[in-house]
Amino acid sequence: MEDEIKGLVPHVLSFIVSEYCKYGFLLAYEKELSDLKGLIEPDSIAAEDFELLEAVDDEVVQLLLNSIDRVITCSKTFFMINNLDEFEVMDNEAYNQLASDNYYIYIIDWENKDYDDVLVNLNAVYFTIARLLYHTASQLRLQKIELPDEFYDDEFLDKYSDLLDHKVDTDDKNVALLYDLIADLNADLLDIDRLS
Repeated sequence: MEDEIKGLVPHVLSFIVSEYCKYGFLLAYEKELSDLKGLIEPDSIAAEDFELLEAVDDEVVQLLLNSIDRVITCSKTFFMINNLDEFEVMDNEAYNQLASDNYYIYIIDWENKDYDDVLVNLNAVYFTIARLLYHTASQLRLQKIELPDEFYDDEFLDKYSDLLDHKVDTDDKNVALLYDLIADLNADLLDIDRLS
């Protein structure tokens, strides 16, 4: 059980990277990369395509890239502190399926019509990613894949502001890593909100 829970974490983080990347492209398609709109689906972008986003001169896109860097750093740290082989973990289909189950509980496709819609929807995107990270941290904390029903009854909302202020203590370094990521990603969202 512990191996499965640790194994799903990097996959969840990988899904989050893809989600931020997708929204970066949705924004870029409305402005600088408008000639690519309709040619490449934003949710089919591979990691190699980040270079394209790095060339986009849009502050919100750059903040999304900053969020991506935070998630990648978290993932690398997770692999290191748990002494996990990245290729072995990322190649494990069972871990990927468990992470996918988590991902699809929270992540939904928001309807985006133009740049402003995407920008407004980023608040919901960051919030649902925070919920996904909290869910994953709770699996680590409780050492359970299936969380009890009461977990879904506002536990996250009750702790959300404390998480953002780094006031939720834990002795588990993996849980702390995800809690810190929730707060760090919120800092990027606040910067995005200041721009809109």
